[in-house]
Amino acid sequence: MNKEIKIDNEIQLLAQELERKFSKQQISQWAIDTGFMKRKAKVKPMYFLLLCTLLGESFGQKSLTQLCAQLGATFNIGITTEGLNQRFNTQAVEFLKRMYQSLVTQQLEGSLSFIENRWFNRLRILDSSSFDLPGDYQDYKGPNGSGIKIQLEYELMKGNFLNLHIQHGKESDSKYPQVIQETIQPGDLCLRDLGYFSIDNLLDIQNRGGYFLSRLKNDVNLYVENDAGKWEKIDVSEIAATLNRGEAIQLHNVRISARSKDPLLARVVITKLTEEQQSKRQAHLNKKKKKGKSTLSAQKNISVNIHATNITQNQVKKEEIFLLYSIRWQIEILFKTWKSLFEIHKVKKMKKERFECHLYGTLIRLLLSSTLAFYCRRLLYIKEQMEVSEYKSISIVKESLPRLVSVMYDKKGSLVEIAKRIYRSIKINGRKCRRQHKQTVFDILGIAFKQEAS
Repeated sequence: MNKEIKIDNEIQLLAQELERKFSKQQISQWAIDTGFMKRKAKVKPMYFLLLCTLLGESFGQKSLTQLCAQLGATFNIGITTEGLNQRFNTQAVEFLKRMYQSLVTQQLEGSLSFIENRWFNRLRILDSSSFDLPGDYQDYKGPNGSGIKIQLEYELMKGNFLNLHIQHGKESDSKYPQVIQETIQPGDLCLRDLGYFSIDNLLDIQNRGGYFLSRLKNDVNLYVENDAGKWEKIDVSEIAATLNRGEAIQLHNVRISARSKDPLLARVVITKLTEEQQSKRQAHLNKKKKKGKSTLSAQKNISVNIHATNITQNQVKKEEIFLLYSIRWQIEILFKTWKSLFEIHKVKKMKKERFECHLYGTLIRLLLSSTLAFYCRRLLYIKEQMEVSEYKSISIVKESLPRLVSVMYDKKGSLVEIAKRIYRSIKINGRKCRRQHKQTVFDILGIAFKQEAS
């Protein structure tokens, strides 16, 4: 790809799409469709949307008095706390939900990609984040009373949120892949952690023409077929004893678990951890044990990682499987921004509808921020070969969000100019700090896909 790409054209495309999504006409139509706007009111749909999203700093912790003051200072309208409290209703929740769903289903992609030729169509990372709630919300049952869980499937190559669902806090992760299985396309690579492991789910990915890379529990039963056609159990600890630190071994056509009907046969890669990696794992297990959680299964074969995949050796070598799986940390960084930057989990006691306005409003903010950040990050990598910190870039975009209010409300300035400023700021202050012996996501993708490029 020509490095002298027209950055202005890409930013112009981004700004035009934002203008379309946040136009007064579109917002008013959603307000009418959801029943939020039935008559003329002081708090117009645009004001309410901005209050819950771009002006939503610490929204979940502010009092009604503070929110009324914010409306007055920003839009010069006077409203009582009771009047505003009445606006937080089911119609308001549906209004914000409609905006959020529009952003999720029609995300900005741009015309540029990190890697033009690769084995996989999309690189899908699935994980969840949960937090407790202060109120007694019947719809959100958590382990400690009320709680919420957000399931996110993130596509790494384009930075899109493929699937984002809100569940009650007690919902099991292992059931969620069934909800999104229809979205899997041929060539998709699905990275799955232990919590999502299910033989049926992995078989479904394979049957749809997709690829899976899943970590297995350390006490999993693995079998290989001998010359007599009988399945023999693999002694993982025996294999681990023969490996040097950092060394990997692969086994083909391994049956996962003792299940004989519709079995999962996969390539299994066993990687011996370095001393540092094993020490970190042990420390993590010690913390879990102190909290009263069982660690017996995880303690077994603690010196190795075991992964199952249907990726072939020609696509990704055994030495790179653990590395490729490790890019799951990208979604952990996203979750870190949700809580540390956007404070989605910090909620005071309030009625359910007001909390849900905080929830969907915050999701709109973080979705918009991560989309803009990834867009600029991709441009900088292609244009400058510059690796940008995910956390820093999202933080920079977040600080620029209030500036969008004056463009959308007062029509002062332009979205193009704001997008250019964000791009410039990320270029100056968003560079990723390289730690010694630590590979970045770009390093890993370059290693994993280098065979195809050659």
